[in-house]
Amino acid sequence: MDIGLKIAALEKAVQELQRSARLSSAALDDTALLVRDGTGSLRGIVGQQGDGTTAVTIVNGAPPPAPATPTAAPALGGISVGWGGTFANGAVIPLDWARVEVHASPADGFTPDSESLVATIETAQGGIVYIPATTPQYVRLVARNTSGSASPATAQVGPYTPKPVAGEIGIGEITETLIADGAVTTPKVFANAVTTPKLAAGSVDATALRADAITGKIITGGQVNGAVVTGGIVRTGTSGQRIVLNPQAADPSDPASTVPAVELHSGAAAQTAPGVLSAQVTDDSSAYPYASLRSPSVANIGPGGQPVNSELRLLSSQPGIRGGSFSVDANPNPYNSESGASRAYGYTANGTTGTSSLELYCADGVSAPGGTGLLGPRTYVTMSGSEIRLRARNSTSDLSMYIRPAGINIQGRIFTDSDWSTLTPASGWSGYGGNYGPGRFRLMPDGSIVLRDLMRRTATTTIANGNTIATLPAAYRPTTWWQQTAWVGGTTGGSCALNINPDGTITLTNLTSGAISYLSTGSGYISLNNYSYFLD
Repeated sequence: MDIGLKIAALEKAVQELQRSARLSSAALDDTALLVRDGTGSLRGIVGQQGDGTTAVTIVNGAPPPAPATPTAAPALGGISVGWGGTFANGAVIPLDWARVEVHASPADGFTPDSESLVATIETAQGGIVYIPATTPQYVRLVARNTSGSASPATAQVGPYTPKPVAGEIGIGEITETLIADGAVTTPKVFANAVTTPKLAAGSVDATALRADAITGKIITGGQVNGAVVTGGIVRTGTSGQRIVLNPQAADPSDPASTVPAVELHSGAAAQTAPGVLSAQVTDDSSAYPYASLRSPSVANIGPGGQPVNSELRLLSSQPGIRGGSFSVDANPNPYNSESGASRAYGYTANGTTGTSSLELYCADGVSAPGGTGLLGPRTYVTMSGSEIRLRARNSTSDLSMYIRPAGINIQGRIFTDSDWSTLTPASGWSGYGGNYGPGRFRLMPDGSIVLRDLMRRTATTTIANGNTIATLPAAYRPTTWWQQTAWVGGTTGGSCALNINPDGTITLTNLTSGAISYLSTGSGYISLNNYSYFLD
């Protein structure tokens, strides 16, 4: 073999190989070609990737330049952020640029991270993105390349406050400067939306009110001049001491009904019902008008908690019956009669020939001493024309006294002592008791002393003249002897003399045999009824 020829052939083959295209018709079968830079660092992978896909992957690229400062503005329900496609300091976009990240946060001076990433701009021409938000936001941009490397963040802009949407406008957020002049028209004002505090003093005058526009409403403060208010409640306050004009106040004479009235609230903590000034008609057949003024109630002690109060009632005249009349009643409630009454009632004559009357009436509770359980003890003073009647009544008696120009007429007996006193029986005697009484005495207005009831001799020894029945107190003893004949024992008895002595003893003398026999049995008695005497 010629060595020289062989070497010349190899040189020619090498030259042809150098002149031909590299990897012409070459293939990477199930593998990848690694691309490294001059330092040997991996910068790219061409072919089969680690996840089984085929691609050209750039790795370990240098960080891209920072984007230019973003623009931002408030938007409905958030803010809008824009990037113009340029970079800080006029830097050129690198070929491995991937996107621009938009970061937002309510915190001033925040550092972009995965929490603050809210949107991306994927085109190198730039763009505008919308960020939903409810609070003011600060914004920064960060660029990334295909290797995932991040650029420095842009300078922070903001804060920008989102524009509210329907349902998210807070109280006081829409100020006067945000509303255009003339923007709010009548159809845009909700019914009853403009309240009194929003009206300037004096801003509503007669020209601004439609005729008959105010009906059945409440006017608080200010003045109502030359107008008629129909319906509704007019009051000086909502609590405490106040006056209320109420078209449906509780009727004081019938709590189950209502009546137009002026309610008088005292403001007292113990008040259970207000005072009431009203005009009504009587509930009897006459049905005549009257005006009533009732006091506030502070205690409900009647049946079913009925109020206790006082009333002044002024009644109209009734032609053919009476003139004007009035009543002052400390307990006018008919459902609370058990609590007694105190009343004055009067009326004037009906014409020149009629009679006027004035009555004062007072009654205790129905169960007070002398009451019947249905009616309490009571007194009357009635004045009519030239006659005055005084009347006292309880469960056992009814006494009247009349004073007239012709004289005084008294029904019953007039007493000086307030009540009857009981005698103290001597030995061998006792009051008969029961319906016949214990033996009593009493001083009368005419100065006489009256005895009453039956006295029984309980001793069985033979009675003698001078026997003492009882002894009177010193104030009831006569200055001289008084004697009266008495009969005892009926047809089988006899007579004796009953003596009232200056020493106060009541003795028996002039006893007949029949009287002695009757009064010595242990059960005989003598009557003191109809026996009276004077002290002098």
